[in-house]
Amino acid sequence: MERKIRFATQSGGQPTGAEWLARAKRLEDMGYATLSMPDHMVGGAWSNLPALGAAAAVTTRLRLGNLVLDNDFRNPVVLAREFATLDVISNGRVEIGLGAGWFDRDYQSTGIPFDRGRVRVARLAEAVTLIKRVFTEDEVSFEGTYYRTAKSECRPKTVQQPRPPILIAAGGPRMLELAGREADIVAVIPPGAGVRPTVPDVVATSAVRRQLDIVRKAAGQRFDEIELSCFLDVTLTDDRDRAIAELAEKAKVDPGVVGSSVYRPIGTLDQVREHIVRVRRETGVTYFCLRGPHVEELAPVVKDLSGT
Repeated sequence: MERKIRFATQSGGQPTGAEWLARAKRLEDMGYATLSMPDHMVGGAWSNLPALGAAAAVTTRLRLGNLVLDNDFRNPVVLAREFATLDVISNGRVEIGLGAGWFDRDYQSTGIPFDRGRVRVARLAEAVTLIKRVFTEDEVSFEGTYYRTAKSECRPKTVQQPRPPILIAAGGPRMLELAGREADIVAVIPPGAGVRPTVPDVVATSAVRRQLDIVRKAAGQRFDEIELSCFLDVTLTDDRDRAIAELAEKAKVDPGVVGSSVYRPIGTLDQVREHIVRVRRETGVTYFCLRGPHVEELAPVVKDLSGT
């Protein structure tokens, strides 16, 4: 059966608590499926779980997620209990978004060692295994390279059974393989996003297909059960060429990178809609996280393509 398109949006907070709650309610009414939060220790983003718990109390359908939590900031057993509590409070509306961490300033600001990438990925792999086990087993003892527990428990039991879905954001081969083996939702990101300069080859639909080939190989028979996702930094404008030139100048990249990027719909509502439909057709991605200043203006596209 063909998977329906659905939409999330990413928000790090609002000027006040009242505005945060009001926005969560508006997003639900607009047809967004999920409110996701980033997880950076610098830059002003709010703490995920308190903010999502508050949003849960004023909504009834909106799912609550992360794009994505840095695994290194939290003990996986403690984190599982936090999410289990949120799942109960929200009556089963949690999506757990996890990543291996990439922003060195986050680590500098906390004093947490910024280990090399393969170590962070291996640690995340252990954390995912442990989180899954404590959600589904009454008592867990675990002996890994990075985590060791004895008789761990997770209470309360989640509303979603056997557990809330886990989203893993992945760009490089090791992360894509881990996501293919373990994730319920795979969010594809450009390799080296935020670290290395962006070039056309890593933001084209052909690049996304190559990444998904790695996911498919690692997933094996369960690949069709995985929901495929990506973020879209949307710019609404009546002058697409001018917007591309301005964005390229600001980012110090070639305009061709901006204009051809899977992750950068630019133009009118109709052009953004066409971009999303094309990405779905060419890559199989059906879960889009819309970001940027025009999220609420995109409500007609959200309602049209998700059927809400």
